[in-house]
Amino acid sequence: MNPVSEGQGVASARANRTRVYRRPLRDLLRIDSTMDFHRYGIEHAIERYRVLREEQGLGLGTVLSIGSTYREARRFIEHPFDKIRLTGILDSDDELREIASSDPRVRYQKQNCERLSYVSGSFDLVFCKESLHHLARPMQGLYEMLRVCRGAVLVLEPYDSQLDWLLRRLGLSSVYESNQLGNLELRDNFVYRWDRKQLEFALKSLYLESGSSLELTLGWMSSRFNGHPNRAVRRVFAVAGWLVGFVPGSRGNYMTALIAPGRDLPADPEPF
Repeated sequence: MNPVSEGQGVASARANRTRVYRRPLRDLLRIDSTMDFHRYGIEHAIERYRVLREEQGLGLGTVLSIGSTYREARRFIEHPFDKIRLTGILDSDDELREIASSDPRVRYQKQNCERLSYVSGSFDLVFCKESLHHLARPMQGLYEMLRVCRGAVLVLEPYDSQLDWLLRRLGLSSVYESNQLGNLELRDNFVYRWDRKQLEFALKSLYLESGSSLELTLGWMSSRFNGHPNRAVRRVFAVAGWLVGFVPGSRGNYMTALIAPGRDLPADPEPF
């Protein structure tokens, strides 16, 4: 996987860094079901985190998963995490309870990502797959994830691009989601889409230029089409999306963002 661009930071050994990758076509062609779509996204993200930790001479450590379902639970228990904390706004279901009862590392708690109860720096990895866009305050949720992590944050979320903006204008891409159980009070939610500039601004706000890193893997992905039961539909969508990703301003609609904190985190906010 080769980076297609690299951020330009302040000329300093501690400057923040951004790397952007295209999602390999071979990965997309291997997806053959909706379940496989979710499995691939989680496993790819964990692999990027594992590489980062190996470079630092560290194991996987502990993980906090935001907005978790059985999908995340199934994948995490396959890896040597020391502790696996799963959270969400709903009561745990039977499958989550079964997984937690069979693995002593696993525990589920109800948590609101906009105001996590954990002490800052509590987890080596904070993970979130397609839950931040259900929040009324997605940026606040991201800041909370950065606050409670000490090693890295992994975010799998919709990504904004000029082509996706056009698709929304044509009514071919969702602007709002309704009747989602993942929304607090079943409130309709605006599908918040991130982009590189937003993420870089968020990191500079927290860490200034103190060595934070952002790794983005982008591509055109959809569980509806990548996981379509018809193999021809899956392959056409995968190839077409990969080719469109080479068009400027159309790099993808879905991101995996791996964020490693810098060294200049401000003190936790306190009331005056």
